Amino acid sequence: MRAVVRDRYGPVDVLRVAAVGRPEPGPGEAVVRVAAASLNTADLDHLLGRPRIARVATGLVRPTNQRVGLDVAGTVERVGSEVTGLVPGDRVWADLFDSGHGALADRVCVPASALSPLPDQVPFEDAATAPHSGSLALQGLRAAGPIRPGERVLVNGAGGCVGPFAVQIAKARGAEVTAVDHGDRLALLRELGADEVIDYREEDVTRSGRRFDVVLDIADTRSVAAVRRCLAPGGRYVLIARRMGSFAEKALLGPVVGALTGTRIGTFAWHPNRRADLDELAGLLASGAVRPRIDRRYALADGVEAFRRLASGESRGKLLVLP
Repeated sequence: MRAVVRDRYGPVDVLRVAAVGRPEPGPGEAVVRVAAASLNTADLDHLLGRPRIARVATGLVRPTNQRVGLDVAGTVERVGSEVTGLVPGDRVWADLFDSGHGALADRVCVPASALSPLPDQVPFEDAATAPHSGSLALQGLRAAGPIRPGERVLVNGAGGCVGPFAVQIAKARGAEVTAVDHGDRLALLRELGADEVIDYREEDVTRSGRRFDVVLDIADTRSVAAVRRCLAPGGRYVLIARRMGSFAEKALLGPVVGALTGTRIGTFAWHPNRRADLDELAGLLASGAVRPRIDRRYALADGVEAFRRLASGESRGKLLVLP
């Protein structure tokens, strides 16, 4: 079978499509025939081996795992011994962040416990866009406390992988959503239901005089002092951290500033591939409350090109890879 693999950390050029052995499920494992996979910013981080501290888990000098790809949707092909609750033919999906990666392949072998059932109403392509980015958006908004109808929600960095899910989930909760990004991503965000869009190159939302009940910061470009300026009394700010320094600032200084100003500023502990989150996302996808935006579809043979587009920053929606 085929898989996208790499032998070392580095840019997209370290990737190749290779012939690899067909996986055999061991005890507690299942082999999934991949119907669709998608790319996330986290896939690029994994490829580059960043942040460097993450290499403690993935290999200090070279990656211990050659395979790539987090989001997968497909059909169970075989199960190993000791597997209960799964049979060949079951429709499943998962975020393989902590289950070996490997979604960019004809088949992938994973712990059966990592797989969640995928309802018939959700197409494989839609499902493949959501496990990683959708769960991050869901958990980030949840960390900000219940989103109440009529609340003003700001999504900073809304045009990437996570932001479109956050915008739509907040809208489904009844919020008034402002989305910050740039260029032609703003048209996409309007289409997804954002009530207002702001081009950060033309306006600094933290100095605009606007106040928000909830700020979900995906771009990770603002200091505690800056985000405090755009929080309403009792407002809540949550960071989806991309930089260790920013994470430390929001985790340590944020609660102090929040306590002094009657707001809540901080980050949260992300938990990948939670069954309850995937079930909730499945409901949102099935109802149409969340509509994935797909930028391009690539055959598995062109999986390296999908990574190249991801690295370019030019995609407007998710990138699908289809065996």
